[in-house]
Amino acid sequence: MSTRLTRRRALRGLGLAAVPALMPGVLQSGSDGTVLSGCASITEPGRYVLDGNLDCLEVLADDVRIDGRGYAVVGETTVSGSRVSITDIVLTKGGRITDSSRVSIADSRVVGHPGDQYDPLSQFVLADSTRCEVRNTSFFTWEQGVALRRTTRTRFESCTLISPVVLTLADSHRNEFVDCEFLTEDFPVRLVRSNRNLFRQNLADGGGPGFQLRDSHRNRFVENEVDILIAGFELAGSDRNAILKNVVTTGLSAHGVTLDDSHDNRLIQNDLCGVSQQPVVESGGSTGNTVRNARC
Repeated sequence: MSTRLTRRRALRGLGLAAVPALMPGVLQSGSDGTVLSGCASITEPGRYVLDGNLDCLEVLADDVRIDGRGYAVVGETTVSGSRVSITDIVLTKGGRITDSSRVSIADSRVVGHPGDQYDPLSQFVLADSTRCEVRNTSFFTWEQGVALRRTTRTRFESCTLISPVVLTLADSHRNEFVDCEFLTEDFPVRLVRSNRNLFRQNLADGGGPGFQLRDSHRNRFVENEVDILIAGFELAGSDRNAILKNVVTTGLSAHGVTLDDSHDNRLIQNDLCGVSQQPVVESGGSTGNTVRNARC
């Protein structure tokens, strides 16, 4: 059976860089693009840059490119537009992308402060959006972390996510998570009424379950490493999912995969040798599941 995945990068730093104070104002012209300052609202296409920290950031236009140059948005960040690109920025109160398409965030950090744990804006939320991309970005948020709501065809690649509940998908379909780290003491990944998503070559490390599915169908989990205290995969009312070539290690009194009222799922070539209890448990009248995992 396959060996454990090799992590290809170290966790990016989550602190804010020391930056000079920003003079009052909103927009200024610059050779590399329009310079943003203060509490910036973008309503026209174009190239924009940061030359210091922002109080807040709002994007309400299409065809926008923002180079954060390592500076931070210390207040709220909201995006509603198409073909928006944001790079090298720090979002200190999470962010919200709504009613958007083809929004990309790369080489950035999303953090939350302890005083914001009951503030929903400390989350990073994609809602009613499609074909977005997040790459090489770290998330450190309180309570709820990253949430996809009614979002489709969005891709996270080479990201690190840390929070009590790391990632939640609700009514979200055909999204991809590749080469990411989901780190927590509680619940790494939850899918609710979410179908045809792909999780490939990720690390889920935490309390568990590693991947929890509720009424979610035809998702694929391929070559993930799950190091968890409770079950590696927990399916309830979830059918026709494919769990292939994953490595699962659990704590005491934990199973590798549990299937409750879940049918026609495929569990193929998974390494469940590090599971402390029965590797696969079916209950609630589960039928038609194919279980053909690696021998220990």
